Amino acid sequence: MTEMITAKSRIYRLLNIKPSSGKMILLILPPVCTFWLFALGKRLLEKQNKPDKTFKFFATTTIACFIFAYVITPLLMLVIPNLVVTGERILPLLYFIFFFFFGTLGMLTNLTVKYDRLSKPDYHYSLVNILDYVVRFMILFYWPFTIWAFQKKVNEYNE
Repeated sequence: MTEMITAKSRIYRLLNIKPSSGKMILLILPPVCTFWLFALGKRLLEKQNKPDKTFKFFATTTIACFIFAYVITPLLMLVIPNLVVTGERILPLLYFIFFFFFGTLGMLTNLTVKYDRLSKPDYHYSLVNILDYVVRFMILFYWPFTIWAFQKKVNEYNE
């Protein structure tokens, strides 16, 4: 029981990083960022008492793809000198990675905007407020540039 609790709390440590901390640089690394996306989605789904099977599948597949692309492939290229990972060979793999990455970002965009809107139940959202989804998606997509500004809100989500 305690192993499960500590395993759950370890992933949420990424959400507790303060924007002024030096650890923020770690969130720029692509594999770490995918863990951050996973932790953020899990936390918001827990708070909203929603099932997380689809998000968990997309997020874990994204984590696996990013680890393969950014860690395993470069190591294999060091070990196997004739390994070529370019051209038409890589295109299906890139489509696969982008499909799951954009799927994860889309679900997380929806989760964060809906969670923010729960705090204002009396406000009536109009067609103009649809841009909230576009803005949030862009914030998540351009995470190396916006992570410092968005991490403050993530700290509030994690409380």
